[in-house]
Amino acid sequence: MKYKIGLAPMADYTDYPFRNLAREFGAQFTFTEMISVDSILRENEKVEKMLPQKNERNIGIQLFGNEPKKFVEAAKRVEHLASWIDINAACPANKVIKKGSGAALLKTPELLGKIIRNLKANINLPVGVKVRIGFDIINIEEVSKIIEENGADYIIVHGRTKTQLYSGKADRSFIKKLKENINVPLGASGDVFCREDIEDYINNYGADFVLVARGAIGNPWIFMNNNYIPSKKERIEVCLKHLALMIDFYKSENFAVKKFRKVLIKYFSGFEGAKEIRKRMHTLNTFKDVSNLIENVLK
Repeated sequence: MKYKIGLAPMADYTDYPFRNLAREFGAQFTFTEMISVDSILRENEKVEKMLPQKNERNIGIQLFGNEPKKFVEAAKRVEHLASWIDINAACPANKVIKKGSGAALLKTPELLGKIIRNLKANINLPVGVKVRIGFDIINIEEVSKIIEENGADYIIVHGRTKTQLYSGKADRSFIKKLKENINVPLGASGDVFCREDIEDYINNYGADFVLVARGAIGNPWIFMNNNYIPSKKERIEVCLKHLALMIDFYKSENFAVKKFRKVLIKYFSGFEGAKEIRKRMHTLNTFKDVSNLIENVLK
């Protein structure tokens, strides 16, 4: 991973329009949202929209599952679209954990190692892993060694356990500890909400690259090389551009607007009128609904 700052994989957020916008503002790499290996093998029609599009570069496909054979079969089907394959060993969602996938792989590091080993032997792309520092107990040092020994090309660490979910603060100290003990590129994730957070991970903790997740929702300016603060007018313009990109991509105005609702409020967090937008956003069904609401509330 030769790039420094990119957009993290986020379920139901990092679709093609969001990835495009992030790149426009300076993201050097992106990831798809996590995709089930089973859904790829079943040729689920929704998967096509989740995968990288033809013009995308420097993009990883993040896969989740718990069967090495299925990982290989799924990766082979989609590797022509990606720059690398990422294994999700970080997702804390119960529906994922129940199937032994996501952060559940932290409890079975040998299985995680086998998945990596099989992928490396059967596909022609770099393979990396996104992890948390543990499931309920911290075991990241053991897990990272297994990841490296089985041939992973990078490791991305989110400084919380699965049981912490997103509570408390991501512990950045593990980045520094791991950097001293592993020899593959190390990425950092967790609580990146401003440019200072990015620089702190790289300059003070030794991360080779940083992934921005929640901090990029409604805030693509975070990828710019300064602490740029957009005006209200700029926020409105980029917000509506984001929605227009979604409508064009999904070919359904109603679907795109409903999917965009949770993003809309993030563009105007902290603004006077944000409460009114939150209150009324569930009534929005068209681009005009959104633009009218913004215009009326954020005068």
